[in-house]
Amino acid sequence: MDNRIKKMAGAGLAALAVVVAGGGYYYFHVDTDTPAFAIKSIREAVDNHDTKTFYRAVNVDGVLDSSYDGIVDGLTSSYTSSTPDVEENVKDFMEIMRAPLMLTLKGAIDSYVAKGDLEAEKNVGVVELLERTGLNDAEIRDVKNIEINDANKNEAFADVIIYQPDLEREFAIQLILSRGAEGQWQVSRVQNFKEYVEQIKEARRAQLENYLAKAGEINSRHDTIVNEAEQKYGLILAAGNVSKKETRDELKALINDVFKKDWEERKQELFSLQMPKDAEPLHNLYMKICDLAIAASNDYAKWLDDNNPATIKAAEEKIHQVQTLVTDAADLAKRMTS
Repeated sequence: MDNRIKKMAGAGLAALAVVVAGGGYYYFHVDTDTPAFAIKSIREAVDNHDTKTFYRAVNVDGVLDSSYDGIVDGLTSSYTSSTPDVEENVKDFMEIMRAPLMLTLKGAIDSYVAKGDLEAEKNVGVVELLERTGLNDAEIRDVKNIEINDANKNEAFADVIIYQPDLEREFAIQLILSRGAEGQWQVSRVQNFKEYVEQIKEARRAQLENYLAKAGEINSRHDTIVNEAEQKYGLILAAGNVSKKETRDELKALINDVFKKDWEERKQELFSLQMPKDAEPLHNLYMKICDLAIAASNDYAKWLDDNNPATIKAAEEKIHQVQTLVTDAADLAKRMTS
């Protein structure tokens, strides 16, 4: 497994299962019968691939069960094609799939603790979950506020402080610790994972809307230039004769200096935008449209030199593809904003 996947698995499963796999927790001297010792022992268990100690310090069933609503929100948070009705249907389905999904997550956690390896090839769905919930990029920075509940001495609280790039700030994942079957302290629940995922979704929605607005402005501005050039193209044809060199030279200059150049500039501006993951299908459409339009410009310019029917046919086919993809892109952008 490559380093990026390994890092993603470490950070993601650490936050999800309340494990620290590489930085953030401090080694402190504490009594063994305290919540702080349970937190400390999680780090040591992961470092030493000690599953027995890990499961003594973490109630994985409780952690995953209390996080499930957030997990489902993460898995259903697609802005490219989902509607509210679709997302609700998917959530209903995910509730049916609760038991097998929990089993898959437990297997991935077990693999990571035992081997230091998520086995991403076998756990593609888990990798997607880490991405959708923003855990793959999360940096665990600290654990704070480890306190026993005054109203219930068998319950304690702790905050795992993570930095999440989508939020551009720290977020405190709130843990509940309780006494295990043998009387030991163990992490048993995550109190606010759904709230965390909802904030990730809102941040990514804002990123997507920002991308759509900027891409829309770029396309609108360049569409105006292309439309004006098309009118000029028609005027040149009306005033001249394509069989004459002067007319062909004028058309060729317009194609190379305006049409082609403008599509190249449009592509560069779109390419330079910060693209959120949910905009990737639309962004790829924009890139393909630009490439086809540039290629069509080359074919038109070539036809003005060789007057070959095959050349003009190739250009017209590309323009037809551009028109089809422009419609597809507009429909997709509309769905993403509805």
